[in-house]
Amino acid sequence: MAIIQPTPDHVLDEATRLALTKVNTTAVVDVLARNGYDARYTYMPNLRTMNPGLRLVGRAVTVRFVPARPDADVEKPAGEESPEYAAFEIAGPGDVIVMEAMRNKLLSIGGDIKFLRLKQRGVEGLITDGGIRDMHTVKDYGVGIWGYDKTSNLGTRVGTPYSTNDSVTVDGILIRPGDYIVADDDGVVVIPLKVAADIAQKAIEYDDLEEWIRRRLDEENLSPGKYYPPDDETFALYRKWKAEQAATNGAATNGAGVKH
Repeated sequence: MAIIQPTPDHVLDEATRLALTKVNTTAVVDVLARNGYDARYTYMPNLRTMNPGLRLVGRAVTVRFVPARPDADVEKPAGEESPEYAAFEIAGPGDVIVMEAMRNKLLSIGGDIKFLRLKQRGVEGLITDGGIRDMHTVKDYGVGIWGYDKTSNLGTRVGTPYSTNDSVTVDGILIRPGDYIVADDDGVVVIPLKVAADIAQKAIEYDDLEEWIRRRLDEENLSPGKYYPPDDETFALYRKWKAEQAATNGAATNGAGVKH
């Protein structure tokens, strides 16, 4: 009997989600670690991008595969009711399909025919600890995909889709439906739903802070140790600079509107 459950509501608005797509996963990992979520809870080190250059932020819609076995396979709903297809219809823009595939790249979780629906639905991407078929075609769908590797194997002899929007384990990391996935060429990270709104804002600020540090070190010709890793004093200097920039820009805007 398949388990199919709804996805928790989005907690990131679209502006925040898009801003977070510009933040590297390294910054997200750092911010999570500073807030009680060490990388061993959030980072999937063995997943790699199947289409380099794409970046992803999306709410997780999960699918869990279990080992294939003839008697269990016949109990799985067929056709459009199968758990992975149910997930495709639940997901849309701002979402990412997350598939637990038992850390087995021989378990193909889909290819060109299946993933055409992700393109049609406007799904942001897919992550899995299984294999991906037909990347020669899928790469043109505009859907970001991260997995263990490409494969030519037929996955139905290895695993069976069992549940939709159940808690899953991908590359050893817990992912719950509604969590947020951030992925780029450097890796894949999960932001737990409970802290997603707070972590997103902090990661956006942290990314800007790191850019400020780079400029400052370059201008002052200093060792990275002067400001990095950033401590409370560095944050205070950055926020003071940010406030001064905002005040200067505000004064310039107001001045531009004055008529003589």
